[in-house]
Amino acid sequence: MTANSYFEYVLTLLGWLVNNGVWQTLTATGLFALSLLAKLVALWLKARGQGADEGNVARLLVVWVEHSLYSALLVISFAGVPFLNVDINTLAYDSQRTKQCGWSVVQPGDSGYAPLINELNGQSASVPVWWYFTHALGKGITSAAVAVLPCKPDLRQLRFEVQHTRIADPALAQELQDFVNDCYGPSRARLKRLGNDISEEQSREVDWVGSSFYLTTPGYYDHDHSRSPRAAWPYDSSRDDGLNDTGGGGYPACKEWWSDGDTGLKNRLLKQVDTTLWQQLQKLGKSKEEYEEAVLRSLVSPRNMQVSQGGLVYNGFGGSAGDNLNASQALSRLGSIAGMSVSSLALFPAFDSVRQALPMVQAFLEMALVILIPVVLLFSAWELKTVITLSFVQFALFFLTFWWELARWLDSWLMEIIYNAEGASHFNLYGLQNASDDLIVNVVMGTMFVVLPAFWLGALTWAGVRVGGVVAGVVSAGAGDVKGGGSRASHLLMKTTGLS
Repeated sequence: MTANSYFEYVLTLLGWLVNNGVWQTLTATGLFALSLLAKLVALWLKARGQGADEGNVARLLVVWVEHSLYSALLVISFAGVPFLNVDINTLAYDSQRTKQCGWSVVQPGDSGYAPLINELNGQSASVPVWWYFTHALGKGITSAAVAVLPCKPDLRQLRFEVQHTRIADPALAQELQDFVNDCYGPSRARLKRLGNDISEEQSREVDWVGSSFYLTTPGYYDHDHSRSPRAAWPYDSSRDDGLNDTGGGGYPACKEWWSDGDTGLKNRLLKQVDTTLWQQLQKLGKSKEEYEEAVLRSLVSPRNMQVSQGGLVYNGFGGSAGDNLNASQALSRLGSIAGMSVSSLALFPAFDSVRQALPMVQAFLEMALVILIPVVLLFSAWELKTVITLSFVQFALFFLTFWWELARWLDSWLMEIIYNAEGASHFNLYGLQNASDDLIVNVVMGTMFVVLPAFWLGALTWAGVRVGGVVAGVVSAGAGDVKGGGSRASHLLMKTTGLS
């Protein structure tokens, strides 16, 4: 048996523990035979109601009873009696696939769930043969479907982790502030004062403290220096001539201060980033310098410059034929983009909350299904049809993982695929033609985490399994409050800033 997360891992174990307790109660009290007895009485009454033209009613009753008893015993033996021990410790992760996809997953025994690997509070669980088989089959099919998707890191999650990486060391944060005051501020002021001609790319490059322009161009970081002594750099009389030797260190030039090996500010800032995040960033296919700069920009800058993808890549139905926009159309499109941008402030946090909540809701529903199995079978009088229906429900819940993985992959990489060959540029007239479509695509992709599973559950009715509506309703209800909570903070922010 396998689980897709340690959250599901614990709930699966708990579900089967409760299931075993319910089964023991049914067998100890004899309730498991009550529904079977009621069914036999119903068959006897049905036989008595048969007319004389039905032939030997007694023989017919015997056949009905035999069929009912045999099917009930089959259900009880294979779908009711806990027989095989739950052993989720066999969670095995393919290390090659892990390296390929950029994921690092700790082994069960090395995680905080190590005491719960096969037992909970000293109790171990067992699983009926049929449900052990359906669990393995359902998880296997789901994993095979997920493996078909190309391996790509979750860009949205990576962005979230990069943007929320903080400098944990207060002394390092203060030193960074000193670097801004002593180096970046004077160099940027000098650049503006001299009025040097720089390209558009360079104008974006000089927008942060680690700019290669300041580091490589004479007269900037090689000219400015720290105004306070730094213990990591010994006092150098040739370099620090005219500066007071306090015994607390020297006054490194800004270029040294930033990039001087392990003592440099750059490498010490990079060490603030979690190792797992670096492993995932390496799978993006960019050079080390590119993703290091991206992380450093986020770490040291108050904001990152965001630009649209340039070029007319596709036309939305809201646009004109071709790439022609008259003045009124351009203003209308600009207003539409502004409205969508403001709306996205509330929608995107809500979508992110739903992304996080849906797998949790799935795990709780799987646990609830496991707990309900003996009770539902009891009320059905141990019908084979009920076992098949519950098996469909279980597989439907398991396969939700594939649809969320598909939505996650598209959410991360659809825009990358569309604009892969285009460079970044500022908004322009032709950019307006596709900018609103970009926002709409992001909104639509956010809804796919709910729409695709709902479509899947609805499609089960085509096979005559009418369980999709119930499961979809429960999943939507479970994620609804989370979505509302995610958007509530954005609405409050918009109200405070006057955007709404």
